[in-house]
Amino acid sequence: MEITLLNISPARRRLAASLGVLATAVAVPVIGPALVRADGIHSGATAKTASADPNDYTCNGYIKAGTAEPGTPGKQVVYDFACNGPITGYQIDTEPHQILYYDASPVASLYSQPTQDNFECSGFVPGVAINCTGASSVANEAISGQFSIGGNLCTEPRLDPILTVTDATATGTYSSTTKLVTTTVTQYMSGPFDLGRPQGCKGDLFGSDTRLGDNPPYIVLTHATKNGELLTTPLPTAPKTKAKGSK
Repeated sequence: MEITLLNISPARRRLAASLGVLATAVAVPVIGPALVRADGIHSGATAKTASADPNDYTCNGYIKAGTAEPGTPGKQVVYDFACNGPITGYQIDTEPHQILYYDASPVASLYSQPTQDNFECSGFVPGVAINCTGASSVANEAISGQFSIGGNLCTEPRLDPILTVTDATATGTYSSTTKLVTTTVTQYMSGPFDLGRPQGCKGDLFGSDTRLGDNPPYIVLTHATKNGELLTTPLPTAPKTKAKGSK
């Protein structure tokens, strides 16, 4: 089966992120907090001017090989990102790579110092997305966690996660006559953002083929391994179709 990993529509990403923010946690196997903390804002980045519009945040980050954790299958992957505004939730999409385990509690830090902010993550495993809810109270706070995938991190097609973030606010009114509290929740979303291909892997012909780039990767799905991880073979471009009647 041939597929092209096209730019994902913002509407679809925002719907998925909304479900992640509003959904309750499900009972799935997860791993404990990662041993890796974000360093500063995040590696190679500088603080961005805070944004007053939660629907128009700028977020950037990276992924790289993570720290092995006993009792967890697959290859550990660290993700690290920061946005120029506070968030209350985020989703990481790893399609077509299957997530086997993930951190239940990512780490929040600001300029290398851990903060009191925290997130809790949930999702189905194996699956292609994790949803995390919590609070990042200031702009440029780094969020870092781990998840694991099957196979080698540097094998093509390489992992290239998509990030979508949300920010929800609530206001309440109290009626002394009816003893009723009315709550209004307003939710904002920004993204999707491309976290890029793994750092630390040797460069190859597909280095610029990011999922949200101008030339998203074209792959051929073959068969699945025992643990459900899809084996794939990359092609530089989609095959050209000959015009009708041409030789």
